Amino acid sequence: MRRLLILTAIVLVLFLTAPMSGLAIGTFKDVSYNYTFLEEVEFLSSKKIISGYEDGTFKPYNSVTRGEAAIMIGRALELDGEPKNTKFRDVTSNVTGSGYIASAIEKGIITGYLDGTYRPYEKVTRGQMAILLNRAFRLTDSHPENKFIDISSNMSAYQSIINASALGIAKGFSDGSFRPEVILNRGEFSAFLARAIEPSLRVAETFAVESISGWEPGPSMEAVDIDHEWVIMFNDEVDWSNKSQYIYAVRERDNKRINLYIEKDGRKSLKFRLDKQFNFGETYSLFITKDVASTAGHSLAEPLQLKFQINQPDFNLKKIVEQDGMQFDFQLDQSNEKIFTKVTATNTTSETIPYIGFSSCDKGLNGALFIDTKDGPTTVGSQWMTIYGGCLTYLPQYQLQPGASIELMTVFYPPTEPVNGELYVKVIFQRGTSSNDYSYSPIEIFIPLEEFDGK
Repeated sequence: MRRLLILTAIVLVLFLTAPMSGLAIGTFKDVSYNYTFLEEVEFLSSKKIISGYEDGTFKPYNSVTRGEAAIMIGRALELDGEPKNTKFRDVTSNVTGSGYIASAIEKGIITGYLDGTYRPYEKVTRGQMAILLNRAFRLTDSHPENKFIDISSNMSAYQSIINASALGIAKGFSDGSFRPEVILNRGEFSAFLARAIEPSLRVAETFAVESISGWEPGPSMEAVDIDHEWVIMFNDEVDWSNKSQYIYAVRERDNKRINLYIEKDGRKSLKFRLDKQFNFGETYSLFITKDVASTAGHSLAEPLQLKFQINQPDFNLKKIVEQDGMQFDFQLDQSNEKIFTKVTATNTTSETIPYIGFSSCDKGLNGALFIDTKDGPTTVGSQWMTIYGGCLTYLPQYQLQPGASIELMTVFYPPTEPVNGELYVKVIFQRGTSSNDYSYSPIEIFIPLEEFDGK
């Protein structure tokens, strides 16, 4: 029951504190924290280049029109937006954006169609976007080899596309295409416009790892605690498909590959924590292979191999408890911030002892920190979370043979504020063949921290 309450509390905390797909964190209520072009949209909003709609939305997935494109570019260049008639027969002073369209004509940004129209309500394509930005921001002509399979030098948008691509304003797709006839939405056009204005927002031609938390480039081996969280930052948006296949660890002792549970940590970064597959004192290598790719289709320029070792705690606090045919060897390394814990449970009888775990990631031995209060033992602090979403919820059954052992390896984090009560370590060994097996009772051991004698 306590475990169910804890899991429920965790779910509630995550629900209440984690941003969701529809929850905005910036200017517009329909631009969420994980929206691909959030940074670019917020940049344009801060510059008052975009303002959205009266209801507080931006409608990033609506197609962008030629009139809207003219307004956004006009504001970016601080052109005169005063409504006026233009040379286009379909853009009078009554048309929204007429002033910006007229000013863009004077700057040579807009030329319109041969029939004398501008077609302000027509949707903008990727090719047209490249032409508009090339003219508006006078992009430097580039002459690299054409890498796009669907554009050629006889196209009117050819040089504009090449320039926008070379400068990191607009990239192609992983299949080698640019797709110049594809219609843009408001979010996509905002991204390209923002990158044209601000070079720091542009996507990199070379896809590379910018940083890894807790790692300084060089030949030396890194030493980390077993609860270390790795954050890998790239210089461009990451293609999240198959990331676990291309980022993994290998244990040095037996060359065993260890797959990692990797989480998205933003558009350009990912994170993972070491878990129960790792052990104190062991040496590993983290591999980030060239198969990791950006959303623009670029493979990682240089693969990385990072060698690291898990710090071995001193474990100078020890205690042995024997109960109901089991021997529990406690080893602790305690500081103000962490309590590194290793508990080995051994069957000291001549009989096989059945036991269960509460999930496929639970091997039947669990622990927590408690304080002794007037209402009884109460959980405090927190624990190194090593059970991820990949664990199944069924109750696995195990058999502990005579003389065999199982091990709990974890890190407890004491409460940051003083508590009124004696701090305990509690360990539970769940004997039985199921949660309803009343022929056995779980072994529960409470040990005050002050009882660890350091022997």
